[in-house]
Amino acid sequence: MKVVPYNSKYKNDFIEMNKAWISEMFVMEPEDERELGNIEPYIEEGGQIFFALDEEEKVMACCMIAPREDGDWEIMKFAARGMYTGTGAGSACLKACIDYAKELRLPKIIIVSNRMCTHAVHLYRKFGFEEIPVDKKRFPFERANIAFEMVL
Repeated sequence: MKVVPYNSKYKNDFIEMNKAWISEMFVMEPEDERELGNIEPYIEEGGQIFFALDEEEKVMACCMIAPREDGDWEIMKFAARGMYTGTGAGSACLKACIDYAKELRLPKIIIVSNRMCTHAVHLYRKFGFEEIPVDKKRFPFERANIAFEMVL
């Protein structure tokens, strides 16, 4: 397995994987459509998407880190293909995002999730993210019921 930064050839994998897990567990919301339909502007603003690839260069997992309009940086649109759950691919992508944030000397990064996403919530805690209150004005997702931050 190797982790690589964004390349447009993986864009459809990123969109498809995120739509799949969101639709399976919840409902696609307008904000999901907006984010997934505007990947390049996030990259142009300094954001990054990391992909874990298998030996055949198939996407196993992906994770995006991007600046928010309010100045904070967020880990968002984190997904793994079901067959790769538990392989470390998701962890590798999350670690790449954290390392990227440290390279940029960001003061902190935030994540908003749902308690039903038990694997992801466990992973965030394992990496040292601390739970914070969910600010529904900043994070309008209906499914958002838990939030984390990591001070870097």
